[in-house]
Amino acid sequence: MFHPVSILVPLLILLPNLLFFKFEPQNMPDKTSRNLFFTGAEFIGRMGVIMVPLFYSLHVHNGFEVLALTVMLLSLGIYYYGWGRYFRNGRPYRLLFTPLLGIPVPLALSPVLYFLSASVLLHSGYLLIFSLILGAGHIPASLRDYQRNA
Repeated sequence: MFHPVSILVPLLILLPNLLFFKFEPQNMPDKTSRNLFFTGAEFIGRMGVIMVPLFYSLHVHNGFEVLALTVMLLSLGIYYYGWGRYFRNGRPYRLLFTPLLGIPVPLALSPVLYFLSASVLLHSGYLLIFSLILGAGHIPASLRDYQRNA
């Protein structure tokens, strides 16, 4: 069954990405070959973390769920801070991957942590699986981009 409130889970992560398509990065490198495994995992994970939350309701009743909500909000804050840094500084491509507050590839790690935490609030094993698949593709691909463009 569709749960309208749960649309907020993927929407909060997608908002900065929508701006990214309108305001593309500056100094973007030429197209480079990407690892097919990472690209595929990233795509499958993204589709899953966007679609799965729509079919689960949020639960914040016990201490473990409150902790998951706290981690979710902290990772969302880091994600927005990273995107804010990117837009404030003229949208250089390298800032999409540059460490922030000691966190490597924060714009890859924070959404994965966000969705992992959301899987607890939604009581969704499927979201947990898709979050891990997203992490298996998005984090290594972002690390490779960072190393190539540092």
